[in-house]
Amino acid sequence: MNHYGKAKVGDVIRAFDFKPMAGRDDAFVEGVVENANCYEPGYHCFKITVTADKFGRYETKATKQNRVGKIVFVPHQVSFMEYAGRVINLSE
Repeated sequence: MNHYGKAKVGDVIRAFDFKPMAGRDDAFVEGVVENANCYEPGYHCFKITVTADKFGRYETKATKQNRVGKIVFVPHQVSFMEYAGRVINLSE
């Protein structure tokens, strides 16, 4: 599963840190796509500016301890625990 082409510049995406499952709270970032086909050494990715950061039951606001307001790179594909809904385009 490769998420390339799932979003374009200006879209808002949600990228999960772990696959959602019963009995475990979600962990994800949401953000605006700044570059839809960025290349970091070893992988292609979305470059996003984070607008929401959720880990478990905690949805965080901008602080030094979280990712809100920061640039994050979301891989188009991961080699371990990849699944179809890991990256969701919220703009569609």
